[in-house]
Amino acid sequence: MAVPFSVIAKKLKIEGPRLRRELRRLKIEGLDPKADFFKKEIAQTIIQALMPKKKSPVKTKEKKLARSLDEEKKNVLYLPESIIVKDLASLLNVPVTDLLKKILKEGITANLNQSLDFETASLIASDFGKTTELKEEIEETKEVEETATEARPPIVVVMGHVDHGKTTLLDYIRKTKVAQEESGGITQHIGAYQAEIKSEGKKRKITFIDTPGHEAFSKLRSLGAKVTDLVILVIAADDGVKPQTLEAIDHAKAAGIPIVVAINKIDKPGADAEKVKKELAEAGLLPEEWGGTTPCIEISAKKGKNIDELLELVLLTADLSDIRTRMAGLGEGVVIESHMEPGLGPLVSIICLKGEFKNGDLIVAGNAWGKIKRLEGEDLEPKIKLTPGEPARIIGFKKMPISGIKIEVLKDKNEALDLAEKWDKELRERSFSQSFFSVLKNQKILPLVVKADTQGSLDSIKTALEKLSKKEIKIKIVHGGVGQISESDIYLGLVSKALVLGFRVKDDLAAQKLAEQRKVKIEKFDVIYGLLQAVEKILAGLIEKEEKTKTIAQAEILKIFSSKIWGAKLLAGKVTKDLKFKIIRANVEIGEGQVNSLKIFAKIQEEIDKPGTEFGLGVKTKTVAKEGDKLEFFKE
Repeated sequence: MAVPFSVIAKKLKIEGPRLRRELRRLKIEGLDPKADFFKKEIAQTIIQALMPKKKSPVKTKEKKLARSLDEEKKNVLYLPESIIVKDLASLLNVPVTDLLKKILKEGITANLNQSLDFETASLIASDFGKTTELKEEIEETKEVEETATEARPPIVVVMGHVDHGKTTLLDYIRKTKVAQEESGGITQHIGAYQAEIKSEGKKRKITFIDTPGHEAFSKLRSLGAKVTDLVILVIAADDGVKPQTLEAIDHAKAAGIPIVVAINKIDKPGADAEKVKKELAEAGLLPEEWGGTTPCIEISAKKGKNIDELLELVLLTADLSDIRTRMAGLGEGVVIESHMEPGLGPLVSIICLKGEFKNGDLIVAGNAWGKIKRLEGEDLEPKIKLTPGEPARIIGFKKMPISGIKIEVLKDKNEALDLAEKWDKELRERSFSQSFFSVLKNQKILPLVVKADTQGSLDSIKTALEKLSKKEIKIKIVHGGVGQISESDIYLGLVSKALVLGFRVKDDLAAQKLAEQRKVKIEKFDVIYGLLQAVEKILAGLIEKEEKTKTIAQAEILKIFSSKIWGAKLLAGKVTKDLKFKIIRANVEIGEGQVNSLKIFAKIQEEIDKPGTEFGLGVKTKTVAKEGDKLEFFKE
């Protein structure tokens, strides 16, 4: 009698792909791991080998004590200092309507989205037979210290002008540096792959993102995710720096990412590497051999000349940048691309940046969430887990996330739903003017993307704009080009928080649509005087706004209990209930808010004035803050 593979999997409660892997490990005579049916004797041996071993029985007294402790634990609720009514109902496992009735009996009027302090929530919970304890301030999901980091493989994107050899370079690396059995169909399905090279006697990996160019690069970065560590800029030695090359340089500079230049086609007639280096210097990238900081290497992607040296240079540049990350704990990464597959649903390609992704993990990316049903590597074979620097494909999202969005592993389904909902709301309410002006106030610059009808017009505008720079706010032209405003310009505006200016040019339909969706401001002019006057008004407004605010105190967010209740620590100054605050992340202002209440151990406070004091903060803000964000309290 033959036993089907599916029956064995069901008996062992193991998914098919994992069972296949386990079968390959077993050394059972006559066992074919790829078979769909097995002899009864072999099937019994498989089940015996893989069935989890039962624990030894516990003595009756110990059993009773363990059961008693379990029952006691079941009746304890660990509550934060503040909790929303609907969340409390979920913890108590009772209908929200029943909970609201109990709250009303206590003389409290509340709705399902209202916050209750710890004492009130404890009183209500006791009516449902529960005892409560104050939840510790330590975030449960942060199992691994952020400081416990290790070096990870650098993530690289290749950019440059069309026909300068980007694809040829990637093809050569893929064929020679990626394991043969993993090379088939990699970029078609994953959008990224890892190359392995020997460096100083050790095997090291480099992750490549296979994108169509700088527009896709900035699209990945447009939502704030830092996915790439380094750019390889390919320039043909017989053609030199072109407009698309300059765009690629501007996109890389706006992202603040190191650039390694590959001067390609060095073996072709008319190749002139020195001319390319001169043009690079004029574009603001001074080669190392000329006393600058931009590494350059002469290669032939077609013949493979100096490719090993280029990859060594990439690793050296990465080492100088000291690319380190948290290797264990809950995973964080970036979505590279996604598409719908009939019968499977959303197929999502990602790169892991921190921690680990494993089968069964709960995941969220923007407004999309789900559970990992299958994790596939570059070769589309199942993976048990994904570690930093590795690309993979995930099956399990309920809907498609957008490219460039952060993906992270969470422990709680309600938290995943809440994050997805908040992201949806934030995207709908996102105001370009808010993010635009807030970044300027911190960086003291006015970033601009300028497109003009001719090179002469562009040069005149650049010269005039440079003269407008003030002591308080400097003008920075992130990118200047000739031709209509494109999607690439909008993505660059998103990444650098720049205003897009057009002089006697149009914006194509795709750029218009993208600008409307992502709230990027485009201003078009027919006369230079009008353009300069508009920029002058912006500068005057920024300087005036800067002078009208005075910082009173600073604090750090320690814990987010809800969108309206935060835990914080005072760093300096004095906080009172009448203050407004700015939310600062990575030295950039991301939003503002108003103080509604101050508490210490549930006691209402009029002010907090001792540095180091931890306190509860009731807030009113549209910005989704995170733990670790800084708060600057100010008066206008």
